[in-house]
Amino acid sequence: MICSNPSVQIRRFIERSEADARGVMSTIKIQRALQTPRHVRALLSGGLGVFSSLLAIGWALWAYNLPSAVNVGSSQSQNLMLIQLGLSFIMLLGSGLMLARFTLPGGIINVLGALSTFLIGVYFSSGVADAAKSKNLAALPLQFSGVYTGTVSLATDRIVSTFLIVPVLPIAVLLLISGLGALATYRNGKRAAVHD
Repeated sequence: MICSNPSVQIRRFIERSEADARGVMSTIKIQRALQTPRHVRALLSGGLGVFSSLLAIGWALWAYNLPSAVNVGSSQSQNLMLIQLGLSFIMLLGSGLMLARFTLPGGIINVLGALSTFLIGVYFSSGVADAAKSKNLAALPLQFSGVYTGTVSLATDRIVSTFLIVPVLPIAVLLLISGLGALATYRNGKRAAVHD
């Protein structure tokens, strides 16, 4: 039905234009929210956390088999590696939370996981070193049959420092960087929300 009153037509035209403008503005806001640097930082932190968690799972599985492979009975060290394995899966979950943009819980999980990984690594290395010393071994013969056909002899007094420098410290540092990056992303997001 065509209205003959021009003021009514103008009013309807303005109302339709405002509705269209609101729809366009909400679409632009959604696009900006999806393409923010916060989302990129959350993806980077989460990706680093996933990578670090997978490294921690590999370390836990390798270290669980180590005492029996070198004939050093250390049930405490194996139990610690079972704890590390469970912790690694929890950190993998935290990294998934970061990928889903829940950076606060994911960051807290990975920071605490990094500290726990380092402490478990210290106790594991000390337990293996003590078990080797109690058996009067001068060195641990490590064989990497799939990669390296020779035997690597690891001196008993250097077990703790070697395990901390090679697998434990890099994994813990990567997890810590991932967690702190997620917490910084959360903090920047809150600060930006306050200014908006």
